[in-house]
Amino acid sequence: MLQLTALSRVVSEWVRKIWREVAAFGVVGAVAFVVETASFNLLILGASSADGGIMGTSPVLASVVATLLAMTVSWFGNRYWTYRDRRGAVDRREVAWFVAINLAGMAVTAVPVFASRELLGTGSPLSDNAARLFGWSAATVLRFVAYRTLVFTPAGKDPAHVPATVSRWTTALDGAWRRGTLWPWCLGAVAALCALAVNTVFHPGYLSEDSADQLQQALDERPVTDWHPPVMALLWRILIHATGAISAMAALQSAVLWASLWVLARLVWKRTGSRGLSLVMLAVGLAPHVLTFTGVVWKDVHMAYALLATVAVALTARELPPGRTASRWALLVLGVLFLAYAVLVRKNGLPAVIPVFVLLVLAVWPSPGRRRWLAASGILVAMTALCSVGVSQATDPVATRQYAQIPLDDLTHVLTPAQIGPAAEEAGASADFRARLVTATAVCARRQVPADVYFNCYPRDRSLGATELGRNAGVLTRMWTRQIPVHWQGYVAYRARVFSKLLFQGNLPFFDGTSTKLAALRSAPVNQTLEFTVRNYVTGFVHDVPMLFQGWFWFAVSLVFALRRRWAGPYARELRLLGASSALYILAYFPTAPQSNFRYVYWPALAGTIGLAAVLIGHLARRRAAVDGAAGPADARARAGTAPPATALPAEAEDAGPHEDATVAG
Repeated sequence: MLQLTALSRVVSEWVRKIWREVAAFGVVGAVAFVVETASFNLLILGASSADGGIMGTSPVLASVVATLLAMTVSWFGNRYWTYRDRRGAVDRREVAWFVAINLAGMAVTAVPVFASRELLGTGSPLSDNAARLFGWSAATVLRFVAYRTLVFTPAGKDPAHVPATVSRWTTALDGAWRRGTLWPWCLGAVAALCALAVNTVFHPGYLSEDSADQLQQALDERPVTDWHPPVMALLWRILIHATGAISAMAALQSAVLWASLWVLARLVWKRTGSRGLSLVMLAVGLAPHVLTFTGVVWKDVHMAYALLATVAVALTARELPPGRTASRWALLVLGVLFLAYAVLVRKNGLPAVIPVFVLLVLAVWPSPGRRRWLAASGILVAMTALCSVGVSQATDPVATRQYAQIPLDDLTHVLTPAQIGPAAEEAGASADFRARLVTATAVCARRQVPADVYFNCYPRDRSLGATELGRNAGVLTRMWTRQIPVHWQGYVAYRARVFSKLLFQGNLPFFDGTSTKLAALRSAPVNQTLEFTVRNYVTGFVHDVPMLFQGWFWFAVSLVFALRRRWAGPYARELRLLGASSALYILAYFPTAPQSNFRYVYWPALAGTIGLAAVLIGHLARRRAAVDGAAGPADARARAGTAPPATALPAEAEDAGPHEDATVAG
């Protein structure tokens, strides 16, 4: 009886405390909501609708500012009122958890609305508001529980009396959390949540005209051609047969992106012992210039994510302890498989693949030696060749000789209509093809079309389909080899003009997924509300920070990475190779660029963002290590929460892997 009375007293005291916290938490949340709504409208509309706000043309930036203001109110209100009895010194752990929990709360609020519309088929304002109310309630509960258990709980203090069994579980989890063994799993959960959210936004996958053609090939509704990579059509066909959904392709590429970012974030955590810095690497996937194409089924996106996956595999191999020969070979083969896919999926991707291949080999063996270089190169060539033959056998693609577009562009822009007819006759062109070339040259000159002549100016015979241009590929090649050396000045000027436009006037920063063929392909329409949200997010940054979507910026970043020798942190060599991969890939477009699209520099943008994040992480890790060293071991352990120690290497050892000394002899 005495035990029951004591337990009842503890429970009643705990309930009274909880209700006080609930009331204060509700008041703070209401104030934060009012602050966010009022500040956003004030920034957009100003004091009156006629005047307009100071950020009336930058809604994304206004939303960010309003959200930050509301989060600041929530932080101060909860820390200094709701949980004032637990207040300790502000540390990075509390701030990181507070931000992460608020981001998770926004995602939880959005999920029920999507489920209501997409899964249950409802679409009325009443159902939307009911779903949002449910999501808001769940997010509120999440925030309340997380605030009192993760954010505003001083280290070493138990906020409430709980039964002994629960206390043992809490102690075990707290110990695992402080040792850092739970954090990689938390990163994995965040990455999985982000992948699910992104896949929900882009469901069932945004399709361009090229994507729609490949989907028709995957569905056996039209013959497979090599105009687009047959390996993508084959992979899509396999996914459709396995899942029964055309959305599986977009889901796969999203999974590859976030799995790779999770691996990189986990390695950052292992290197630095900082939860915040590991979240920085994970946040790369939410950057507007990266997120914009995550759900667009394009070969450029597939190549970029295959290369990123190779980098993740390489850095994982670099962290292996001495020995582990079988694991090193297995990771090498896995990385080479991703590289082979990148080569097959993008015909001009080889310049980007070579530096990443070097990165992979040097990560597996810091001093590989001639035999290992030859073995690794042989594996890459053999796997690429075998995959190419296998894909050809499985799909039997129709040869289109798409490369003929390049000499067609060059000839029609370098030669005049009066010159191109005799040149075609000299190369053995038929009368019909000569007439079409003259017409295309005249039309491009009149309309001032810069490139992509076959689709914009050439009078196509649509009855021949994708094989029309390939029938005259030999003629175009002979014309190019005979005429371009004679008119080399015009050729250089033309290619410089097209390349400059690619660098400085890149378009298509956001693709909305609309396609005239979607209905014919029985594809579910994209969610208009989510599409509008993502569009505003991306286009807002296009307006406010346009350089993120320009080729010149990422070309400059890649050159800096490739040419500078020393960088803060242990990944100086990887940064140089990533820079070389990006720079070579962009330069390869000088003689081949058909038009000016942001998707052509998507890999340099992704690689550059990863590199910038690595530089920032290395710089902050060094500062943290310096502060911890000056404060003394005890204070450093207290700030780190006994997590894995930061292992930023000295400048002279930056290029060396953690296992280099032990494996040189091997």
